[in-house]
Amino acid sequence: MNERELEARLDAATAIVREAGALALRHFRARERLAIEQKGLQDLVSAADRESEASIRARLTAAFPEDAILGEEQGGTDAPRLWVIDPIDGTANFLKGLPYWCVAMAFVAAGRAQLGLTYDPVHDELFLARRGAGAHRNGTAMRIATRPREAACVGFSHNFKTPAEPYLEAMRRLLEAGVDHRRMGSAALSFAHAADGRLDAAIAFRTNAWDVLGGLLLVEEAGGRSTPFLDGRPLLERRTVIAGTPAVTSLLDGIDGASVP
Repeated sequence: MNERELEARLDAATAIVREAGALALRHFRARERLAIEQKGLQDLVSAADRESEASIRARLTAAFPEDAILGEEQGGTDAPRLWVIDPIDGTANFLKGLPYWCVAMAFVAAGRAQLGLTYDPVHDELFLARRGAGAHRNGTAMRIATRPREAACVGFSHNFKTPAEPYLEAMRRLLEAGVDHRRMGSAALSFAHAADGRLDAAIAFRTNAWDVLGGLLLVEEAGGRSTPFLDGRPLLERRTVIAGTPAVTSLLDGIDGASVP
């Protein structure tokens, strides 16, 4: 893929993720009227998730019919040129009225994430990364945190398909090292905040590609370390990933098989 083709995708994705975020925000403000279904234990989906994903898919298909799409709600398969999308990451927060959720997108080509976009509509913050070109929040360059480890904080993301032991082991290591933690409720937004230095690192336990691909690229392009999600394993395989500052990610290296090179 040449630079012109990638730039066209970045421009289109920037508009598309903002439009999807505006749609989701309207639903958020009228969430008491949403139809909600339960997919599993503490795993909810609403009409807002499905409508947001349908909007993203329609726009991407119209602009780039040769690209494939993998989304949380409508599925998909791996392909040489692939959009990976989560229409609302943090649905439980969204439905409870907690303002910590986002729209997440990544574009994968040649086996690597090339673009990562995380949009927080509540605060109108767009976190964007292009491989080799850095990471930015609303046009301002982002860098990972530089605070000392004893002042550090890690964002956790957990789901009830995951056994408790890896989560507890990560907590134990951090507490013994004097590092704080938060369970944020949106993996994609936690990784964006790690890239922006608000968190020192983030860990997502046995997560899906659509939750973290863009966020891992954000952290990498902001100068941090991350677990390589696309390392030859199946794209649809759930796995634990870590990203953030070297000092903090080193404490979590090896948790549930998550390596941090």
